[in-house]
Amino acid sequence: MAKASISGGDLVVTIKGIRTLGTMKRKLSIPLANVRGASVDPDLSTGWPGLRNAKQWPGIKVLGIDAYGRYLGGTFSQDGERVFWDVAKPEKAIVITVDNDEFTRLIIEVENPEDTVREIEAALVRRS
Repeated sequence: MAKASISGGDLVVTIKGIRTLGTMKRKLSIPLANVRGASVDPDLSTGWPGLRNAKQWPGIKVLGIDAYGRYLGGTFSQDGERVFWDVAKPEKAIVITVDNDEFTRLIIEVENPEDTVREIEAALVRRS
């Protein structure tokens, strides 16, 4: 599980516990100027998507763990973009869209998805 918070002018994502081994990251710090938005995705899945759900395919693992149906953690290449995953329970996941950074999307599991998205979106409004 991850914790996303705002610190100064940055979005800070801290990976908790043993998941740092799967993601190969402890912390991601992204300038708010590079964050485009955050959302809850109720259709997100960590399972083997099959051919009819190819749009849910997490991509090709670059570095991390891809235990489909159980946990996705690390860096994946999806449609030519680098995507960061840290998700075991898709129902608690949020998607953060980023420009001009190491990743184009962060898909992370958080304790309170709706509250976290509200906090990020409020920070983006204040930044404007």
